[in-house]
Amino acid sequence: MKYLATRGDRQIVVDIVEQEEGMAVSVDGEAMRLDMTPLDGDTTYSLLIDGKSFTAVVLDTSDTCRVVVDGQEFEFNVEEEELARLRSQVKPKHKPGAEEIKAPMPGRVIALEVGKGDAVRAGQGVVIIEAMKMENELKAYGPGQIKQVLVSVGDVVNKGDVLLVLEDTGNTDGP
Repeated sequence: MKYLATRGDRQIVVDIVEQEEGMAVSVDGEAMRLDMTPLDGDTTYSLLIDGKSFTAVVLDTSDTCRVVVDGQEFEFNVEEEELARLRSQVKPKHKPGAEEIKAPMPGRVIALEVGKGDAVRAGQGVVIIEAMKMENELKAYGPGQIKQVLVSVGDVVNKGDVLLVLEDTGNTDGP
């Protein structure tokens, strides 16, 4: 499976293929062998990369993935390549007045992060849709107030369905 890892303005393509004897990994086209063994559940791993041993702690948050390898910390935004391609086709736009937040792809609403009347700032998460086994957080295009919530948790939505209506409050800094 291919992933895009973004750190600052640099984007790295990571291709991972699980095999019986470990994982075949390619980072920006450079192939390597990776063996990974969990040490304490979900966060600490023993890594063997092309014969070199490392200890890694992986902290996955909603916005970023933080990895500490032998005391050195790295922070990335990680996304499946196909999902990143789909996201790039959805161009957020902000116009004065009411703004409809629509489903960029078919999926199921798994969380509403706002309710009717809530004030939001530009870029704030408002609803999470599960699509293609991935959670996708949709964000407010600009500052405003939630005028309508047209979905509930558990609803199945189609591409283009209106999920929320955001009324522009005219405040460019957000609430």
